[in-house]
Amino acid sequence: MRKSIRSFTPEIVPLDVVQSVVLGANRAPSSKNTQPWKLILVQGEALEKLRFDYIAAFNNGKPSTPEYVYGPDPLPEAYKKRAVELGKAFLTHKGIAREDKEKRREHDGENYKFFGAKQVFFLAVNKGEFGYGTFLDCGLFFQALITELDNRGLGSCPQYSVMSYPDILHKHIPNSDDLLFLLALPFGYTNKESIANSFVTEREGLDSFFRVI
Repeated sequence: MRKSIRSFTPEIVPLDVVQSVVLGANRAPSSKNTQPWKLILVQGEALEKLRFDYIAAFNNGKPSTPEYVYGPDPLPEAYKKRAVELGKAFLTHKGIAREDKEKRREHDGENYKFFGAKQVFFLAVNKGEFGYGTFLDCGLFFQALITELDNRGLGSCPQYSVMSYPDILHKHIPNSDDLLFLLALPFGYTNKESIANSFVTEREGLDSFFRVI
């Protein structure tokens, strides 16, 4: 069962394993075999420099300036209810009280540390060369990537939150000015001692989204 992993061991996933994961995901379907996705792996010193700037931006209260809007604003009530319930459940699971603002901010800040992952994938498309279907194709590829990782016993956590600071990504990823970054995927070996990794989200019942005609 796939779930989001938010704490990783310091161990690096070998490059041959990473390449195998990416090649497997690259069999994802896309319209007319267009394969519009671009995938960038950041690790080592490059990732540490990127992480440093992200943490500084978050701690300094830098305004969010995403290059695309992920979902409807405001959220439909049903979606909002699920999002609020998730937030409450996860904080409760970690033992963080609603009124503990310092701990809540520390919790939020973990996003900008990429949850301590030593390797992070960044998914992108060429600017000016995408439509709704392109995003769907990229989603299929991204899910395939997650599945390939999971099949090898590796954890990951999809992130839109770090799209808040695209200028930082463009600064640290060479030759990326013509790319629109869509999502990040910290991944690695699961830290089995972390309480965050024992959290499992609720899912809607079959009747709420599935019907047979």
